[in-house]
Amino acid sequence: MLKNTDKNLTKGLILTILGAIAWGFSGTCGQYLMNYKNVDSTYLANVRLIFGGLLLIIFAIFKYKKDAFRIFKNKKDTITLILFGVLGMLFSQFAYLQAIYYTNAPTATTLQFLSSIFIVLITCFKENRLPKKIEILAILLAILGTFTLSTHLDISKLVINPLGLVWALISALGIVACTLLPLEIMPKYTSFVVNGFGMFFGGIALSIFTKPWNITVNFDTGIILGFIGIVLIGTILAFSFFLYGVTIIGPVKGSLIAGLESVSALIFSVLFLKEIFSLYDILGMALILFAVSALNFIDN
Repeated sequence: MLKNTDKNLTKGLILTILGAIAWGFSGTCGQYLMNYKNVDSTYLANVRLIFGGLLLIIFAIFKYKKDAFRIFKNKKDTITLILFGVLGMLFSQFAYLQAIYYTNAPTATTLQFLSSIFIVLITCFKENRLPKKIEILAILLAILGTFTLSTHLDISKLVINPLGLVWALISALGIVACTLLPLEIMPKYTSFVVNGFGMFFGGIALSIFTKPWNITVNFDTGIILGFIGIVLIGTILAFSFFLYGVTIIGPVKGSLIAGLESVSALIFSVLFLKEIFSLYDILGMALILFAVSALNFIDN
């Protein structure tokens, strides 16, 4: 019979894995809505940011009561929160959906993980140092993985839509902003508060420019289920499961398990959307995920 600590660890692993799988599932739902149901990508980004943010805020209010709004008592933290929402959440989510539209969910999801490489380079620049050996290895693996995904190792051609590659890289930069901007406020106000309001503010900012109320969507059962998948499963359940699981197993294991997001997106795309991937696609994704995994062993 398992000890209590073993039970907690198992619970944490299961929840973290379920969270990563849910994120991958949401990417497939996004691809289905845009490529098979012709839902406008800006409309989809708006819905995910605003409604996903609102649901996280409601969860935060239910759990933390008045403390859910404590961040707005600090002007500096409020400004950081707004910047996080616009530069982080908006850019990462909108660009991610655009990348899915021009490529597919597994490719866009995997290329998003290049954010870890960008963070390494930024850290080296800020600390005025050269990358460590394992960081250099990770960078080379990530470059090789991206090259393999984009060209299938044939330098004379580009097999990936150039717009998809550009949007995926923008999405990765958005993830960098999502990672670095809230470093000071996340421990003070919890991830549910910061992510919830961040998504909501990002959605409001996007709405000002895209005016989603002018976009027509002919709702049917498939579209409704797709929105449930991307907002409820891919946002609320994914965030709740993953973040709670990481508090039990720790950030290093959590970061490694996060790679399952790409794997689950690949599996769901093959099962539900009948996508076909070559060995070069699989190899490119694997190289990028190996690169990100290697970074988690620095100083550990």
